[in-house]
Amino acid sequence: MSKLIGIMGCGWLGKPLAVQLLKQNFEVKGTTTRISKLEELRDAGIDPYVVDLGETYIDGGIEAFLEGLEVLVVNIPPGLRSSPQSDYAGRIQLLVRNIEAYSSIKQLIYVSTTSVFEDQLDIPVYHEDAIPNAQDSKGKKLIAAEKVIQKANANTTIIRPGGLIGGKRHPIKILAGRNNVSNPAAPVNMTDRDYLIDVISSVIVGDLHAPIIHAISEPHESRESYYTKMADTFNVEAPTFDEGNSAGKKVVSTIL
Repeated sequence: MSKLIGIMGCGWLGKPLAVQLLKQNFEVKGTTTRISKLEELRDAGIDPYVVDLGETYIDGGIEAFLEGLEVLVVNIPPGLRSSPQSDYAGRIQLLVRNIEAYSSIKQLIYVSTTSVFEDQLDIPVYHEDAIPNAQDSKGKKLIAAEKVIQKANANTTIIRPGGLIGGKRHPIKILAGRNNVSNPAAPVNMTDRDYLIDVISSVIVGDLHAPIIHAISEPHESRESYYTKMADTFNVEAPTFDEGNSAGKKVVSTIL
């Protein structure tokens, strides 16, 4: 019998991940915060549930969603840009307490981000064994959330992608035509959605075994070089860059 997999957050990443897992003959449950998306997910073959994870409560059918799961992928955007004061780690802690009520959940996969690492002028290289050191409020909250996941009573894997690209999503659309863009010499840390889906799938089927995985798919070329090329690819006006010092980081993997 195939594993029953849950995907917490069936949006831009979670839905195509679910579709790929269905093609691999897994059964998949998925959550959304919008009732209007239930039919769309159901039509894709996903067993859908409305679940809204708050700081002190979980609204919706969390119990029915978690029931019977063997693997849970947590893919919840922290929303710290729009709500910088929110207690993201507290939300994850609340979720983990609910997860631990279901002994069937043996594997927990958490999609994090490279924002747990600090940009610096010397362009440090961060492998999977590097200690997260972000000093900004968002980074500290993400670090705290990772620590909550690591303490969960399950076999946990934290996957850290870089900036997510794929489909119609690419930051060049925001940077197009801008002047004096900062950090021209800093390397990019970008992750294509299809690549990330393959990494998550490999963890689920057991081809990858690691507590932390850095999932970067694109070459670490400079921001100036990369975004100039991407402007040509997307047929938009290239940004111009300032001439100041560049702060950044290079996130690499010893596993992939």
